[in-house]
Amino acid sequence: MRSPELLKPWLNPALPWQHGVLERLSSLQAQEKLPHAILLTGAKGLGKTRMAASFAAGLLCKIPGIDPCGSCEACQLVGGGAHGDFKWIAPEEGKRAIGVDAIRHAVTFMQQTPGYGFHKLLVIEPAEAMTVAAANALLKTLEEPSGNAHLILVSHRPGELPATIRSRCQRFNVPHPTMQVAIDWLTAQTSCSAQIADQAYSLTRAQPLTAERLIQSEDLVAREALAGALDGLLDGTKVMPEALVELNSYELDMVLETALQSVERRVYAAAVPNASRQHFYQRDQILRWLAASRSGINFGRDVMLPELGRLLTSRH
Repeated sequence: MRSPELLKPWLNPALPWQHGVLERLSSLQAQEKLPHAILLTGAKGLGKTRMAASFAAGLLCKIPGIDPCGSCEACQLVGGGAHGDFKWIAPEEGKRAIGVDAIRHAVTFMQQTPGYGFHKLLVIEPAEAMTVAAANALLKTLEEPSGNAHLILVSHRPGELPATIRSRCQRFNVPHPTMQVAIDWLTAQTSCSAQIADQAYSLTRAQPLTAERLIQSEDLVAREALAGALDGLLDGTKVMPEALVELNSYELDMVLETALQSVERRVYAAAVPNASRQHFYQRDQILRWLAASRSGINFGRDVMLPELGRLLTSRH
């Protein structure tokens, strides 16, 4: 179960760019057409996890609708992580994958009759962290859910999910906000200047919640220096030995994530077809490395950083 702070959704109101998705879900709920299996997608840093917590709490709330009141018994139980009809599955601390045993226990939970109200709620986040065996164990429940059972799968990278999982869910994609909406939200949340908000938003590849954490951590200068070293490799303005010395002072996961952000900015902006294909190739390789890392494969820095450098300086 997630922490009570996250699961107190009345402390985490809907973010401005989420309203369209929530309106669709609210309309389906009002028509009693809410799907049993919901796949909530979108980039990292858009608040999908918060949204899933709030939406689940709203379904369990004693007051009809998808917005939790925050004061009824059901909301209080959800906020304390003690609601008997609500389960949240995520990788265990120190692990990157969701194993088959966790999913089997969740399936058993979903087959039980609700004890507190009318709904059983299961959230899996991030869904792409499920092992192949775990995903297979979930298929029957996705296909034939019992009664008022609802599953919410939160995914940053739905392409990594098996097609058999995706096809059994109704997908709702959380969009990126416009830059102005994001900057206005960041300045209101962090009391920073518009210039700092713009800088953080650009560095985090249009991910407002990631930008918020970056501003609050006061690590903006370090991240900007890291992005500069990676951009130098991509643009050919830095030689590899010099860049590798700079990259070696950062955590490997941060280097890979920032490299992905740098490449994806070029994917979105590329106007020259050849350049676009090159950046797509680089992006796909970094995604493979990140997926392997999340599945528990340990890359040595002395191997990974030179490989990354060669990738970013390659010209296909």
